[in-house]
Amino acid sequence: MTRQIEQDVHAAFVEFRVNEGSKCMSVQCIYCQQVRAKNTTRQRQHLYNCNAYLTAHPDVIIPTHGGDDDAPADAYGETTSLDGSGEHTSLGFAPNPRINGAGPGSVPGSANAMGPAASPAARGSVRPALSNADGTPAPKRYKTKQTPNPNTPELPLRDVHAAFVEFKVKEDDKCLSARCIHCNQVRAKNTSRQREHLLNCAAYQAVIKDKIPANNLRHQFDEDDIAASLSLPTPTLDLDFRMSIRVKPKINVGTGNFGRQSWIPCIGGQFAGKWGKGIVLPGGQDTQTTKTDMSTQISARYLIQTNQDNPAVIICNIKGWWTGDKDIMDRLQDPVAADNIQAHRYKFRVTMELETGDERYAHLNTGVWVGSGCRRGAEIVYDAYRVN
Repeated sequence: MTRQIEQDVHAAFVEFRVNEGSKCMSVQCIYCQQVRAKNTTRQRQHLYNCNAYLTAHPDVIIPTHGGDDDAPADAYGETTSLDGSGEHTSLGFAPNPRINGAGPGSVPGSANAMGPAASPAARGSVRPALSNADGTPAPKRYKTKQTPNPNTPELPLRDVHAAFVEFKVKEDDKCLSARCIHCNQVRAKNTSRQREHLLNCAAYQAVIKDKIPANNLRHQFDEDDIAASLSLPTPTLDLDFRMSIRVKPKINVGTGNFGRQSWIPCIGGQFAGKWGKGIVLPGGQDTQTTKTDMSTQISARYLIQTNQDNPAVIICNIKGWWTGDKDIMDRLQDPVAADNIQAHRYKFRVTMELETGDERYAHLNTGVWVGSGCRRGAEIVYDAYRVN
């Protein structure tokens, strides 16, 4: 007498919880001891390929795809299957190879119990026969895993959860299902699978693409360009330290190829911030190149020293621009008039880099700072913001 595999879908597995807090059940096959999540369809598919189970039940019927037009195609794009004779057939199920004499324990003349009336859904949830017509093992057929868009960064966990609505299909369901709010696709609640779905969800990707700042500029990349699909982290600025530099009157060098040049020697100063406090050593220098519209290019180099018993010495390089309306910039050339001009009336913007060989401050070597400055008589003050 033939045996239907549905008889053993539940009997062949022992249910248990991995830990007390686990919401979902796991199952272990009593024949091969393999453990998997509790899922009737997956358990049925496991038994079709479990050699230990098939050895214990040689009379079991192995379903295959039928020949109906709506039957799902197999891994090779075919919807027909092979029976024991090796010929194409439209039958919904094929007997176990052992039944047709392909192995020990065969039962000659056994018939297909379910026949061609099996539903397409039933045929779609099963696998083909385990051997070819000549008795040789059939090649394994694997599902093709969808590859996520390589240009899209890994999604934060909060975004993954926000894109799905959780619910129970039935009131007595032990496990939750999740529906994508962008394409309405429903799947079992599983964070990794949900993240993988979003990386391939066209509706979600379209929404994310509109949120990329670079795609809201006046001029944009073409839609098929890689740069149009990249979401990059936005830098933040934190006030890191303030530096005050005392200088001598500037020395006019004269007009060069790029404008009127001036040298401003440093005679000292101080700094204080998150990572330390100390002085600005004498000897630094600020070179300024003034253009015809009075905009001024800044290039300065200072040496600062921490106030510890064993002080660290740090090089500070500054580059930037001092710009504003021409009448404001003219007044700034007068040290007395400059003190009466508020800093927001002009732009004194620079970038900074720090360099030291002291291991205690090695983290400064890889930092980038942007600064805002102002001029007050014989003193230049900078606020340095670290770019994070």
